[in-house]
Amino acid sequence: MAGVLKKLETGSRKLLFRALASGISSAEIIPSIPPGEDLGGILLMRQDRIGDMIMTLPLIRKLRDIHPGARIGVVASESNSIVLEHEEDLEVIVYRKGPAEFTSSLLQAREFAPDAAVDMHMHDSTTSLAYALASGARWRLHVHRDDRLPFNVRVPAPQDGHIMDAFSGLLCGLGRPFDADGYDRGVRLSGEERNFARYFWDSRGYSPGDCAAVNISAGGPNREWGTDRYLTVCRSLKSMGLVPLVVSAPRHRERALSMGRELEGVLIPPPTPTILHLAAILEGAVLLVSPDTSVVHLAASMGIPVVGMYLPFDPALPKWYPWMVPSRVIMSSRRESLDPVSPEDVSAAVREILAGLL
Repeated sequence: MAGVLKKLETGSRKLLFRALASGISSAEIIPSIPPGEDLGGILLMRQDRIGDMIMTLPLIRKLRDIHPGARIGVVASESNSIVLEHEEDLEVIVYRKGPAEFTSSLLQAREFAPDAAVDMHMHDSTTSLAYALASGARWRLHVHRDDRLPFNVRVPAPQDGHIMDAFSGLLCGLGRPFDADGYDRGVRLSGEERNFARYFWDSRGYSPGDCAAVNISAGGPNREWGTDRYLTVCRSLKSMGLVPLVVSAPRHRERALSMGRELEGVLIPPPTPTILHLAAILEGAVLLVSPDTSVVHLAASMGIPVVGMYLPFDPALPKWYPWMVPSRVIMSSRRESLDPVSPEDVSAAVREILAGLL
């Protein structure tokens, strides 16, 4: 039954794509907004995961420099809007799936009234299109790929290399060169979040610079790695003179605590209310060991070197590798599991990074 419903959903979506695409002629489609066009407002659609928003954050800030005076808005998801909590001069519209909440957010997009609306997804998104149309934006930007939806600016952004190259190329479609230099990357933290981290470090008698962070939580069961393996890595970190700092999602907190009981000298931070509190804890750490998840991008945004464990044959790779920090990518030989990755592989990668930092 589930398979039948999925086929119906796919078929309905294709029909919707065709119907919407018929509302725009090829003559109306351009690869970029004309240079010199004055944009009073720019709306970005980024209603997806936390890692996606962390990667988009420096681009949002860069837009202010490239388009001074333009109002910047972002359509965010309930989960990733926290990344923008302390951003200034930014209109945040939170996408929610409930009919009333969704309608309300579309009205917010209409009230924002941008000149340009940019879908930051590298695939067709009918939700993004809904916001673009509701906003009344004259220019609706999308990466030039399948072109099944009525975006009238279809930008030939690069598809190879890192995802940030594609993002920067897409934003060049706003009519001005998007210089990749001088990115302001780290998430903004408040005094409350910094005090949270300061209290933890003061109570333990260490600083982040003494520690290597080990994230034991991943986005799915196929990226889980055994507790014994993480403990072996922690022992190795201790032999290198580093204090292991074990961080986790709330669902894995007991697992983290058990590691602290098993191995003396392992630090376990208190439960972090938000990812911003986690950022405050991690800031200044020597490096991060983690499976592929948003914490990789959080650490990289703060300049923390990363040893990441990845599954092969993922179509999102290598686009989403750690960006602009020293890193080592350890690829599993099995598509469905990180089991083939050994603690020795991880420890060797840590030593390589430490040698490069000297």
